[in-house]
Amino acid sequence: MDRRGSGAGAGDGADRHRLLIVLLLVACASNSQNEGPPIGVDLALVDAPASIVYFPGPVNLRFQLTLTNPTDQPVTLRRLDLRTVGSASIVLRATGTPFNVEVKPHGTTSVTTSVWANSRGGMLAQDEPISLQATAYFDSPKGPFVRLIAANLSPR
Repeated sequence: MDRRGSGAGAGDGADRHRLLIVLLLVACASNSQNEGPPIGVDLALVDAPASIVYFPGPVNLRFQLTLTNPTDQPVTLRRLDLRTVGSASIVLRATGTPFNVEVKPHGTTSVTTSVWANSRGGMLAQDEPISLQATAYFDSPKGPFVRLIAANLSPR
């Protein structure tokens, strides 16, 4: 037995790590951001009065996601991850929301989602924009792909 307590045939840990790194690099190189259909993704804050961030504590925010498919094939939104970027009056919990929304060829579809956030509160908070990063996961006939969206939204 070696010092890790495993028997013969366990292999060298460094070799396994090198193999995992190589496999990860190959997977990342073969699935670049530019692959996949040119799906348009727009994010907007809905039903949020400016006073929602005035008081500190948990708040429920609703977002509308508008998906535009200019291609000849349908695509399906499978998951959406939302998170705040930097310091802001609102901090979103980093959780993913599952979806099963099909966008028809040459069509547009809108969906809404609710997420819980934590408001810092205060008089200046109601004028501060919310910087978000969204990651949308799609399926298409040619395989899965991902779109990254950056948005600066205002509760006013």
